[in-house]
Amino acid sequence: MKKCFTINPKRTREEFISYEELIKNNIYQAIEIFNPYRESIEQLNQYTSSVKELREKYPNLEIVLHLPHAVDNGLLLDEHLNKGSLKIMMQSADYAHQFGVKKLTLHLGHIDQNIDRSYYVDKIIPTLRELCDYVAGNNQVIMIENMPNPCELGYSPEELLEIIKRTNRDNLKFIFDTGHAHCSSYNDTDFLYLLKDYLYHIHYNDNDGSRDMHARLGSGNIDFEKHFKALKDINYSELHCMEVIYKTSDDLLLYASDLDRLNRYRL
Repeated sequence: MKKCFTINPKRTREEFISYEELIKNNIYQAIEIFNPYRESIEQLNQYTSSVKELREKYPNLEIVLHLPHAVDNGLLLDEHLNKGSLKIMMQSADYAHQFGVKKLTLHLGHIDQNIDRSYYVDKIIPTLRELCDYVAGNNQVIMIENMPNPCELGYSPEELLEIIKRTNRDNLKFIFDTGHAHCSSYNDTDFLYLLKDYLYHIHYNDNDGSRDMHARLGSGNIDFEKHFKALKDINYSELHCMEVIYKTSDDLLLYASDLDRLNRYRL
């Protein structure tokens, strides 16, 4: 099992240094970072240099980047912000390229539920094609994420599959989020089996179904036994990324043991 953890843009250089033991001891094999474009110049430079140091010290470390969640209060779907948002997504892909990032996580955006969803599906296709074609120049893949709320595009497995197929780009894939799925009307297996041919990454966190808590695995009521048995069925071999709230590297050590414990269901 290849494990990953997220590092948000506000983490300090000292915190980055504390993560080195986790990487050096092969507890985690990857990290998922963000574009710190909204941080101060000082923090942006510190975050960037800290990621570069990890890359230089551990050249086998895989790095994934989560594209911006929102741009000027809008996402890719906002008609007035579409081109501006797309430009920042492209700039984020270029930011990721300096670290050798090949995988880019993407949220598609919010929708007006009074308008038929097909309108938004039709609208996102050309935008995704443009984005996929752009990042192909960096040899990168866009991974669209399942969302926890029906007011967001990418809510159902069928909607995600339609978007991927209609976009018709080899570098458009799927990232599955356990916490998002548990807040939705769908089960893990609904996504995993239908989208198995496109599954490229997984975010792990737990909750009680009421909201997206980013809680430790086992503290909520997600059926991870069923989840890991499904991964065995579909022969999933990509990263398992912890997207759980943490304070220190000691927390991440515990979270890695949670994944190892649950992975026994695949054996």
